[in-house]
Amino acid sequence: MPKMHGLIIKCLLKLNKIMHRLIEKLDMQKFLISIHEYLVIIDHNNRTQNDDLGIRIVKTLINEIVKLKGESIW
Repeated sequence: MPKMHGLIIKCLLKLNKIMHRLIEKLDMQKFLISIHEYLVIIDHNNRTQNDDLGIRIVKTLINEIVKLKGESIW
């Protein structure tokens, strides 16, 4: 399982690249709740390098979603 973080990160980066094709198929509520749950479980006082990378990827995904959805994200 030590390579699991790297695999997840690679998958999320690939997701970001094809987000424009998947955006209408995503259940946005579930997606955003999943991101929220991920951010809640991180120990922000003792973050690891993987945590920091995960947070940056979440930021990238959210930025891409906002670009694609615009005001309708609300």
